[in-house]
Amino acid sequence: MSALPVALLVLQSVLPAPISADSAEALRDAARRAEREYEYLMRHLIPSRFGSPVSASECDEIVGRFCLRYDDSGTPPSPPPPEEDPRVTRARQDAVESLRRAFAALPGELGTVGPLLRYLVEDGRAEEAVSAARTFTWASGDSVWGPFLEGYALHAAGDDSAAEARFDEGLRQLPPEERREFRSVEDLLAPDEKDRYEEMHREAQLAYERALWRLSDPLYMVPGNERRAEHLARRVWCRLLSGAPRVRGMTRWGNDLKELTIRYGVPTSRERIRYWSMTMSEGLIEHYDPKSLAFLPQALATAGFPETPAPGEPWPLDASRARGGFATKVVERLMPIAHQVSRFPRGDSVVLRVDGALPLDSLDNGPAAQFAAGLFLLDEEYEPVRVVRRAAHLEGDTAVVSFELTVAPGSYLYSLEMMEAERRFAGRARYRTEVAADSGGAPSLSDLLIARPFGSGAPPTGRADARLRARGNLVLSAADTVGLYAEARGLTPGLDGATHYSVSLAARRADGRPLLARALNWLGRTLGLADGDEPVALTWSDTGEQGRTAVLTVDLPLAPLEPGLYALDLVITDQVTGASESASRVIRIREPAER
Repeated sequence: MSALPVALLVLQSVLPAPISADSAEALRDAARRAEREYEYLMRHLIPSRFGSPVSASECDEIVGRFCLRYDDSGTPPSPPPPEEDPRVTRARQDAVESLRRAFAALPGELGTVGPLLRYLVEDGRAEEAVSAARTFTWASGDSVWGPFLEGYALHAAGDDSAAEARFDEGLRQLPPEERREFRSVEDLLAPDEKDRYEEMHREAQLAYERALWRLSDPLYMVPGNERRAEHLARRVWCRLLSGAPRVRGMTRWGNDLKELTIRYGVPTSRERIRYWSMTMSEGLIEHYDPKSLAFLPQALATAGFPETPAPGEPWPLDASRARGGFATKVVERLMPIAHQVSRFPRGDSVVLRVDGALPLDSLDNGPAAQFAAGLFLLDEEYEPVRVVRRAAHLEGDTAVVSFELTVAPGSYLYSLEMMEAERRFAGRARYRTEVAADSGGAPSLSDLLIARPFGSGAPPTGRADARLRARGNLVLSAADTVGLYAEARGLTPGLDGATHYSVSLAARRADGRPLLARALNWLGRTLGLADGDEPVALTWSDTGEQGRTAVLTVDLPLAPLEPGLYALDLVITDQVTGASESASRVIRIREPAER
């Protein structure tokens, strides 16, 4: 059954004959009393504890009347939300019933449907909120707040594609200045980014906003943009909260509360702090969802979208001091995907390869765990250009996947995503990468691909060879041995018709610390491919067939590299022409205690 007949069925059951003005006022008064009772108890029954007042100097940021502190500033971790007091639950449900009676008689009144929807959402009854919002739209004919309230309810119900469509419909009906205010992103931007945004002409601002929201979408695998829908829903929430009845213990609504709501949403828990003093004063601490992540790019105009980080670097989404936050409801948990990006030049195109690994340590994956995976490619204007999907497979306690795309040279944003729908567990890696054109020189060398060791058997003869098992996670142990794989093209044949080349491989510290000479010497001595006194880990020579890609493979033990960041530098030299080309890959050797 479509949405419209559902709404009409509801209308037929809730729209009675017109009632008298006195009866209508009595219903409004009863609903308002029930609202006040709920709003009062929700604040009066907050858990309390004794503590010390916080001075302004201890605030990480001051927003109007409020002291904002981040979890990395020495504050105790946010407590888990306590079980709601049954009296609060009953008061909210009583308010819903009282508002429902008023709404049945007055279905076109915004002042009645607004709090009804808010309380239904807070009570976990989003589907009922959707029906009520549709009834209000039909009864009121309000071309702005009808769609806005439907979008608010649909977002709460998890239908973000439909929510965005309704929000956009409402936005189109607003006068230009009101539309600009409603969709404004300025509260979400750090000062430098906001300055750059305000310097743009309006068309550039609109392009910036489109890019900002596209890049903020938590998962491209899921229809709709949950983060943008959340932003617009928070705008509606501000309207509903500003109209809540004033009760004792409530902070007066103002621009500071509006800004915090737009940036972080509504608090998920509260606690009252009682201060030891002559007057026994008290304060209120509100905690935002600890699962919130920084989906919005923090410096899109001033620094651009972040490039692929070095292995083991902090996840940008987990920035504790982000300007805004949001806890996705699409999945229970979203994790970073460890991955490596490799480029294989092919004349005027490049094969872009992405290998990912998502650990499942905290997930009871079981035999039925099935991970869907996707690689989404956006161009330098952040417009989608390619999508590839396939199933990931499990290797022990890790979901792994590999993708290859042939692309033109340029700047791209890629989003590698994996999701287990049944357990609502997902991973994401979204970064910018440069895909350079073939220099036209000879030889042409690909990136260095880190793989599982090849062992004593025959090495892989190409990227499609099953013996090439790329590693997604490049945080390694000094006890590991890795396989190294690269491809060289354009080697010049000698008089015998064959190509002749030499290869050298060296490790260097990439974190500014000196590399111990004994590490380099040990690598050479162990493999027997270099003199122990040479500052080179490995060297070897080989020949190939004219016109064929030279496949370079070798196993490399990592002991005794100290913990830290290293660049593995591979250099191939064409022995016929003397020309050389190099490629590097960064790896991290973890501390022995790390897993």
